[in-house]
Amino acid sequence: MSGVKRPTRFRVLIIGKANAGKTTILRAICGTDDEPEVYDDKGHRIGSVRTAFRSFRNKITRSSSAILSPSSMRGVHKIEYSLVFPSNRGYIFHDSRGFESGATDELELVRSFIQTRAASNDIDEQLHAIWYCFPADGNRLITAAEQEFFGKIDTGRVPVIAVFTKFDALDSAAFKILEEGGLSFNEAKQGAPGHAEELFKTTHLPLIQDQPHPPKGIVCLRNMQNKHSHTGISDLIEKTFSSLNDDALKLLLISVQHSNVKLCIKAAVESGTITNAAKALTAQREIGAFEFDTEFLWGILKWFPYVWDVSSSINSKHLIDLT
Repeated sequence: MSGVKRPTRFRVLIIGKANAGKTTILRAICGTDDEPEVYDDKGHRIGSVRTAFRSFRNKITRSSSAILSPSSMRGVHKIEYSLVFPSNRGYIFHDSRGFESGATDELELVRSFIQTRAASNDIDEQLHAIWYCFPADGNRLITAAEQEFFGKIDTGRVPVIAVFTKFDALDSAAFKILEEGGLSFNEAKQGAPGHAEELFKTTHLPLIQDQPHPPKGIVCLRNMQNKHSHTGISDLIEKTFSSLNDDALKLLLISVQHSNVKLCIKAAVESGTITNAAKALTAQREIGAFEFDTEFLWGILKWFPYVWDVSSSINSKHLIDLT
């Protein structure tokens, strides 16, 4: 891809209700408890989320004498605005508050946003992934309006990962079912997570997987209140990585999430570099020859960006000496 501009920041649209745990996810991804900086569609910094909200509220109040209703305040949430956490500026997030039954405006707004980003000639302005969040602690896990997203919106090359947050709520429901079925407290507690996942796969998941445009990956997040529990977050990054069909985007995601060593190893293995090198070395051994391949070395190191600072200090002379 020599001479081709590469994206410099990984852009994600996160969709979900206000109680879906989106902020918790983004903070865990970026390793912070702080609020994100907010930028308008021109790239001008507005401030924090609270500042942006107050600004919109004041504008709406000045322009209308009507009492603000929940539906009117939904306009405060602008999908074009960018959220950036200072702790990790490698990500740019956009936020949509999800969809309600009978309301088509938000659905069309999201469709337009996705299409506009896909058509952009500036690779830095393009959308790279969508995380659709479903809170599992509500009365209905997947609504008809949410099914409509997967039924009507073709996101093209932009993968959608369905993220089921607060999955512990389904564990609790499964525990009650097992206990009422005659199991002891300990037996029900031990079997609840597995039973919850089985019910989830047979009852809820088909509602979106059987749609014309199903998600590319599924992630279930438990124990979200524990800031030190990153298993689900790592799974979200890995599912996003696996759903990307462009090596430049995979490398970009690795670079902005470089502390995930497991993901780095996964990327190096899946790239085929190690397999190809092993085959080449086997062929060289058969003919009694061996040649150190610096291209192979770079093919491995590029997937481990946290060593780039070290490797960048190794000049070409040192590489030659290694041969």
